[in-house]
Amino acid sequence: MFAEPKPLGQRGLDWLKLHAVNLTGLKKRSSVQERLLFAEECLPAILRSAEAPFAADGNWWLKSDEPWQTLGVCLEIRDALNYGGNPEDFLSSLPVHQDGSCNGLQHYAALGRLDFTNGFFYTRPLLP
Repeated sequence: MFAEPKPLGQRGLDWLKLHAVNLTGLKKRSSVQERLLFAEECLPAILRSAEAPFAADGNWWLKSDEPWQTLGVCLEIRDALNYGGNPEDFLSSLPVHQDGSCNGLQHYAALGRLDFTNGFFYTRPLLP
């Protein structure tokens, strides 16, 4: 499934940034928009981590809950931003984790097409 890279598309770079922040564990209770703003603030540190992961100023990824996965997404973000064309055309095969809160209830709500649960179990799209 992930052996065949796919273009990032319109929102793919945002999903990579969101994935980087999610892996750190620093903004678990923050909204998606707050996490994306945090990712933008951390972008210089993310890029330094990709360029020199073991340098004193490139160890942002080491403070993560999942450091090796975080380093992997730092490298992917760097490669997408340095891609010769548009980052939307960058081919990525990195899996991005999705929100996993209330998983069982989310499945039941989706199967039952229950509209009243949308606000409770995050069954709406996260990014506009």
